[in-house]
Amino acid sequence: MRKVPVSPAIVGRVSAKTIRNRPGHLPLVTKGAIITASVVDALLRRGKTWVWVKDEIFPEFEADEVVSQETREVLTTALGQIFRDAASPKKLNRERQEDLLSNAVRRLVEEVAANDDVVVNIGRVRAWDNYTFEHSVHVATLATVIGKRMLMTDDQLVRLGTGAILHDLGKVTVPQEILHKPGPLTDEEFEIVKSHARNGWDMVHEGYQNIMPTSSIVILQHHERLDGSGYPQGLKGDDIYIFSRITAVADVLDAVRAERNYRRTYRPTEVLRIMLQDAGVRLDAAAVEIALRHVSLVSAGEIVRLTNGQLGMVTGLNVGEPLRPVVSVVADDLDRAMPIEEMDLSGTSLQIADVLDEWPPAVLEQIKGAGGQIPH
Repeated sequence: MRKVPVSPAIVGRVSAKTIRNRPGHLPLVTKGAIITASVVDALLRRGKTWVWVKDEIFPEFEADEVVSQETREVLTTALGQIFRDAASPKKLNRERQEDLLSNAVRRLVEEVAANDDVVVNIGRVRAWDNYTFEHSVHVATLATVIGKRMLMTDDQLVRLGTGAILHDLGKVTVPQEILHKPGPLTDEEFEIVKSHARNGWDMVHEGYQNIMPTSSIVILQHHERLDGSGYPQGLKGDDIYIFSRITAVADVLDAVRAERNYRRTYRPTEVLRIMLQDAGVRLDAAAVEIALRHVSLVSAGEIVRLTNGQLGMVTGLNVGEPLRPVVSVVADDLDRAMPIEEMDLSGTSLQIADVLDEWPPAVLEQIKGAGGQIPH
């Protein structure tokens, strides 16, 4: 299976997982079903940005995820209700929204806690339409993993996860034309975007009585930096609350993996360089170290090019090796198909050089010519 962005290009592909609009609802698409144009339209209308499809070369491969799809959907549903309420002049059922969010974050903490030596499998977020929701769930997951490795209690992890998933709540006050602008922002537009930190904090303090201050402070401080270069207060070092410092690392790590309308996604090697460059300078060094140990900069199921030019799919992740997962190699540096060889890159000089969206047509043609599969 492989995780791909929702677009007309996936019409005719086989869905590798069942996707529901909301937990307990009828599925938008079931596992094993052919994805039709109407399914794509339904997915896009509901803000679904990714689906898992059966891969042409590895149709039986299934990627493990730290957080189950159901829990991700529960988190997204709870978050969506709070965002819709924050953007509406009518303020209704806030206690129920708080309960839904609290229960969803507790599910997240339980699933993270159940994995003793977890490696988070994060993917690129490309669609702007649902970027904030996808990104917020990723950030909450990463922050919870970091907090767990810092030996935080479950109650602390729930408060951390709550702040992390709400960190971008204030973006409901930013005009859509600025959030969706297909290019760099002007100085004036950036100032408007920067206001989301304080605006989100104000919203929670004024309207959500059961969200702890240790959670809401994350919304205010997640763009602060150790050297004082952040906003909105220009805080430095330990003046930034630990939950906020952790969320900042999770936020940056996920954001640099995202592909925006105005720039391509960073290569995994560039992401590693950015994180190491900022560790201890702008970002909390301990949180960065833990993140790079327990987060893979490539996802299981992604097509990758190795530093020696060979082509393959990531089929396993290694703790402490963000660029050296297990890869099933299918082609050489000239894209000539070869017998599948599973390579564990940990402890080798090889690493991931780039991530591809699709298999090169030449490789697929060779597989078809070989009867539909490459011999092992």
